[in-house]
Amino acid sequence: MMGKLRFATCASVLGLGASFFTAGNALASGFALREESAEGLGNAFAGQTAKAYNASTAYYNPAGMSNLDQDEVAGTVTWIAPQSKFTGSNSNPLGGKVAGEQPNNAIKAAAVGTLFGVYKLNPDWNLGMSVAAPFGMRSDYKDDWVGRYQALHSDVTDIEFSPTLSYKIDNHWSVGGGPRVDYLDATLSQAVNQTALTGGALGTLQDAGAKVWGDDSGIGYVASTLYKFDDDTRAGLTYRSRMEHKLQGSVQFSNVNVNLANSLVSQDASAKITLPDSLLFGLYHDINEHLAVMSDVSWTGWSTFKNLNVVGANGTTVNATPENWHDTYFVSLGANYKPDEKWVFHTGVAFDQSPVRDAYRTARIPDSSRYWTAFGTTYNISTAMNVNVAYAHLFADKASINEEASATAGTGTLTGSYDNSVDIVSASFVLKF
Repeated sequence: MMGKLRFATCASVLGLGASFFTAGNALASGFALREESAEGLGNAFAGQTAKAYNASTAYYNPAGMSNLDQDEVAGTVTWIAPQSKFTGSNSNPLGGKVAGEQPNNAIKAAAVGTLFGVYKLNPDWNLGMSVAAPFGMRSDYKDDWVGRYQALHSDVTDIEFSPTLSYKIDNHWSVGGGPRVDYLDATLSQAVNQTALTGGALGTLQDAGAKVWGDDSGIGYVASTLYKFDDDTRAGLTYRSRMEHKLQGSVQFSNVNVNLANSLVSQDASAKITLPDSLLFGLYHDINEHLAVMSDVSWTGWSTFKNLNVVGANGTTVNATPENWHDTYFVSLGANYKPDEKWVFHTGVAFDQSPVRDAYRTARIPDSSRYWTAFGTTYNISTAMNVNVAYAHLFADKASINEEASATAGTGTLTGSYDNSVDIVSASFVLKF
């Protein structure tokens, strides 16, 4: 019985932990981050696959580097401030409800930085590089919230480096691409209901703590093309491959009651994760010297995330969790107004579909579809330098939750809903030389 309890407990903790390695209430569908460019944020990333007029194209569409006429570097710092308010309750396996607070905000604000560079090898070939954070999240529930047995602290960071090349075939076509190398790191925790694990036979016990961590490096690729109809109109297409990860780490328990010492046992653990592929298509058109319009449509292959298998130190599968995510679309429209050579004003709107089905939403993944509104400005300090600032607000659909978990692991069923929104502020520089 104790062996069965041990595996049930570890499976629950590892299942929650490993699932968050690939999901979270980030700033795009699932757990992705789009906020790599302040100038792009001002348009809600409309036309980002086709604009190709600063060094950030090395990330969004490497073929677009052929559209640049100088060497460039660009850097961006973005402040992301989500709001995620939970309303609901958590059942107690021993009967009744779990006592605790309902947090006003579960998601921590965080800063994200990116760096891009483009170097012209000759009129036809360009070398680029990007350092970005395509995935990530920070959340931190208080120790006494009602869903503490489902989630407490979560910290996920993904850093990607990508060297790219572009080649200008002729005055219309350019192609580009290169490898992507990333490092994924995650640390997360939850409380363990020791009173429920012992069936209340030992009276009311203090909660134990469980922490899961793991990291891994992965490799993929990006391939793209840019077609210029003329000097005013262009279209871009970018494919970003899947990236395979096998996160290696451990599950660690703290404050364990002596009667559960054989059940709540720290051990090594691993989980295989596939980061999704994506296909992006963008259009850009200068109506005249003052006004431009643009759009982007992107698809992300989240349907690969159907099941999560967690493997313990002895090679045995201790948990198999159905996720059943679906593919998503992101659609954006934007416009630029350029009154003179110094200033450009940006605006945009977007719809960002969530891959999370209502039946599979968790406290670690209170994700729902978002609606973007954004505006920003570019100031050209000189012909060789400009700065960009932008702001976006994301409205989100209400996210219902009915997260069931095994009673043998000391958790109940968390029911309720999340009200989510996000404010984003970003600033960047571009230097040409």
